[in-house]
Amino acid sequence: MDGHAGPIAVDVLYEDDALVFIDKPPHVVVQRSHDLVEPVLVEVLAETRTPLFLMQRLDRGTSGVMFFSKRADVNAKLTRQFETKRIRKRYVALCEGELRESQTIDAPLARIGPISFGVREMGKHAVTDVSPLVTSSSASFVAVGLRTGRTHQIRVHLAAIGHPLVGDWLYGARNAARPMLHSERLTMVHPLTNQPLTVRAPLPADFIDEAARRGVTIPEDVLTSDECS
Repeated sequence: MDGHAGPIAVDVLYEDDALVFIDKPPHVVVQRSHDLVEPVLVEVLAETRTPLFLMQRLDRGTSGVMFFSKRADVNAKLTRQFETKRIRKRYVALCEGELRESQTIDAPLARIGPISFGVREMGKHAVTDVSPLVTSSSASFVAVGLRTGRTHQIRVHLAAIGHPLVGDWLYGARNAARPMLHSERLTMVHPLTNQPLTVRAPLPADFIDEAARRGVTIPEDVLTSDECS
């Protein structure tokens, strides 16, 4: 299971008067729950930025790009972009087994335990697009796009097709320190300039190392992409 000790080091990928994009480290909780005593991401960033508005969340084990608003007067515009699917996120993942063909997973999700979700007929509509980039005999490096934004959607959908995330102890793969899921890219329209903005987060070392152990070589364009455009 994930764990984090000590202070949180946060890399800022892009920042201006309205927005701050950061590269979330793995093993870090975004927002405090009532029984949590460790440092959390929101509080670390709020030490030097007030006000600060959380616009999205990533699971504790997930790494990569996420953003916050710094101005209350742009929050409605940002929320509207989420609602109209103008904010687009691309994830990359390392999953178990050889996933050879692109596919769309259309399977409703429902809570099945205190912290877990599963595919259930009466669950909420959920659609995930998965495209293999590199495969080996034991693992596949895939790009993932979300058409909906359900809790644990990528994790549950990949497990449902027999390719759980490497390291995802909750959904059937206990062989790495954390689920190998990374928020690689986020694209939106800037709420003040109305210009497109894309921010990318480099793959962390633990992801690259785990892929190498599985015989998967990460494509160079993923490793060297610019942070902003």
